[in-house]
Amino acid sequence: MAEIRAKLEELSALLHQDTAQLVDDSDSAKALFQTLRGQIPADAEETLFQAAHLESRQLQYQKATQRLADRAALAQLSEEMMKVKLLADEKHKNISILKSSGDALKQKISDLSAKREALLAELKQVETPCPKLNKRKTNCLKRSSVLSKSEMSKPARHCR
Repeated sequence: MAEIRAKLEELSALLHQDTAQLVDDSDSAKALFQTLRGQIPADAEETLFQAAHLESRQLQYQKATQRLADRAALAQLSEEMMKVKLLADEKHKNISILKSSGDALKQKISDLSAKREALLAELKQVETPCPKLNKRKTNCLKRSSVLSKSEMSKPARHCR
């Protein structure tokens, strides 16, 4: 009985090896099983027979291994797709924000352009030459710098 127990423990240790190695070469497990045959209950013998003859299931094992690898790859691909989708959604949201702010920027540019034109017109009015003094624009500018805003919209008195 102790001998059977020792062989069962040895077989158990063999069966706890890497499955791929057992599928490729189960000779040592088969040899141990042969020494136990007829000495253990029939249901245990049937289970151990299948475990000892894993080589016969090599094709099934390879297919199962491939399915597991395919599932892992699919899960990784799915995770990557989710990350890309989230990134695309974020970029789409940023694009929408930029598009909506574009209209506001165009309006601001238009307002600033109108203000610039008004300021250029006012500057042109202020820079008109002074005929009485027979000098160019700078004299009008110097004298008008002391005037208030309402007075600046009119040519300086000495320029009339």
